[in-house]
Order: sequence, then C-alpha cells, then structure tokens
Amino acid sequence: MMRLGKLIIAALGLAGILSGCSIQKMAGDKVLSYTHDEAIPYLMSQGDLKAACQMGQSMGPVVASMSRMELKPENISIATNMASGMCAEFDQREAELDRVRALYEGRSTAAQDALIREKLGHRLAALRMSAAYENAVKTYGNFTDKCPKYESTTDELLSLLGLASGALALLHDFNSEKSVGISLDIPVRIEKAAKCFDDNKWWGMPTARRAAVGRRIPGSGPEGVDPLDAMLNAAQTGDDQGVMLARAMYAMMAATVGRDDLKCEAIGQMRRASEMNSDYDMLNAYAASMLMHYADIEWTKQNGYRAPFMQYICPADSVAPSIDQNQADELLDGLFDEEETPAVTE
Repeated sequence: MMRLGKLIIAALGLAGILSGCSIQKMAGDKVLSYTHDEAIPYLMSQGDLKAACQMGQSMGPVVASMSRMELKPENISIATNMASGMCAEFDQREAELDRVRALYEGRSTAAQDALIREKLGHRLAALRMSAAYENAVKTYGNFTDKCPKYESTTDELLSLLGLASGALALLHDFNSEKSVGISLDIPVRIEKAAKCFDDNKWWGMPTARRAAVGRRIPGSGPEGVDPLDAMLNAAQTGDDQGVMLARAMYAMMAATVGRDDLKCEAIGQMRRASEMNSDYDMLNAYAASMLMHYADIEWTKQNGYRAPFMQYICPADSVAPSIDQNQADELLDGLFDEEETPAVTE
C-alpha cells in the first residue's frame, strides 16, 4: 500500500512537471507567433534605429533560448540578430569617424587605436549578421535546389533580410581582416537566391545584394554585368518604391571602389520623409544612417567635423583637406596593407 502511494505521488509529480513544460511551450509558441505576425511588421514601420538595435540585443537571447523547449525561433532570430548587428555597426562607424578625425589632426596614436576599435566593430557586426543569415538558411533553406514557398509576406521579407545580412556579414568580415572566417560559399548562394525575389516588389534589393558581393568577391556575380551599373539601376528601382536601402548600398559600393563622385551623388539623392514608404520606416532609417555616415566621413576628412545637422551633402570641393593621402599613409604605415582576395569555388 505504501509502495502504491509512492507511485501515485511520483505520477502526480511527473504529470505536474509535464504540464508545466507544456504550458511553457504553449506560452513560448504564442510569443513567437505574436512576434512574427505583429511585432516585426510594427517594428518595420518605426524609424527608431537605436530602439531596434537594443531590442535585438536584449530580446535576441530570450527568443533563441526557446529552442530549448523544442520550438523553432530561427525565423524571429533573423530579425533580432540583424537588429543587434546594427548596434555593432553604430560602434564601428563612430570608431571610423574617430580615425578620420585623428588623421585630420595628425594624431597617429589615436588613429591607430580608433582603427583597432573599428575592426572590432566590424568583427562583431559580422558575427551577428552571419547568425541572421544562418537562421534564414535553417528556416527557408539555402536556395541551391529551388526557391522556397512563403506562407506570408513577412516570411518573404525575413528571408530577404537574412540573405542581405549574409552579404553584409561578408563585407564586415573582410573589413575585420577576415577574423570571423565566413564561408566564401555565401556569395554563390546569394547569387542563386536573388533569382527567387522580384526587384520590383522588393525595392531593387535582390540586384543590389548580388552586385555588392559580386564587386567584393570577383567571379561571384553575374557574368558581363558591371556591379556599379547594376547597383545604380537597383537604387533607382528602390527610389521609385520609396525604400532607400539599395541607394545606400550603392553609396557603400561607390565608397569601396573610390568613386567619391558617385558616392556624393548617391548621398544627395536621399528623399524627404514624405516621399518614402512608411511601411518600411525602419529600413529607410537604416539607409539614411548609412548615407549620413558617408557624408560625415567626407566632412570630417576635409573639416575635422561631421556634416551639418541632417544635411545629406558632401562638402564643397573648394574646401581643402588638412593633409593629403600620402601623409595619411605615413601616419598609419602598414595598417592599411591590402590583403589578397581569395578565389570563390562552387
């Protein structure tokens, strides 16, 4: 009888534990569903980048931990990892401005320190955005066999953002001396994946994404297509749809290849808020922050301070920089040695 009583108590305890786990799993499932259906579309319509990146940093680990309850939070983790990657980008940009300002003032030690912080920011951004890409692959596949079928527009958007994160992760990794070691198979996958998205629906981003990795990784883009021309067409498509992300990526590419004229032209094309698609205020705010950063860099190179408040313009050509490029190279001797670009293999 005593043994039977112990068995009943044990069974009740087990039932309680199982019931508790079930309640936790149900609650977690509700949280993920709400985040997917309501929170992410809402976040896309908000323009507070700092709030978004802080949300990614704080909520990302919480969302990811739900995998311990046999839930699948990977699709939500695309957004949280990309958002937290923006925080790392903001730190990297400030370090870059510090470096340029130190060069303007001839402070070589400060410039070297800022360069190290800049590379650390690139590394963290690469880690976080690579995680966003990997979550997209886990959720929607790697696009090598066929294009996925999406249950909703939110899913298609998350997939697109995950792939864009992969492209950005690769670029950040190169700028951190390839310290993360992100696979060079990613550009090939991005090239194939771009065909699964409609440029006219998604603001020119599929083409912009292909052009970005095609320029940085020779041989990974479409044959016979100039990446800058492709990026310009993508930027114009995005402009027409009121989403400036491809425009910002065009400025980034122009800066990478040393075409300051094209970069400044892209900065000057930043639209007024009334001309932009309010459903994607977050992406437009991110694009605006990229364009403003490039304007800040140009002003700091020539004047030692940022661009005028909310002015998306490059400084006048008549303003002479305090030091020329040869002097800058002497100050940072050995720190900007070009690295060999590895070949891409299918």
